[in-house]
Amino acid sequence: MNPASELRTAADKIRTLSKAISAPDERDQVFHAEGTDVTQGRTGLYDVATTQTTELADYIAAMHPGVGTALADWLDFEADLITRVPGAELRGRSGHALAVARQINGGEPR
Repeated sequence: MNPASELRTAADKIRTLSKAISAPDERDQVFHAEGTDVTQGRTGLYDVATTQTTELADYIAAMHPGVGTALADWLDFEADLITRVPGAELRGRSGHALAVARQINGGEPR
């Protein structure tokens, strides 16, 4: 897989994940309380991850779908740059984006 493909693959994955956890229409939101689902109130609660520390909870909250969308847009931008400017990834321009994409894609280049 070439560097532009790596970036686009990561962008697609993070965009799909971000959309999957976006809040649905308010009328359809489900609330969780001790394993019981109830449908009342105005805002939904998503049990994204069980956490034992406030630091972990804060980190999870900071990485909301808007961050995922912005990250995917950046990865797509870098992929387009590599496509338009051959060798751009070799000059260090896209190194950080490739490092992020490789983490999202599960490791080193394929």
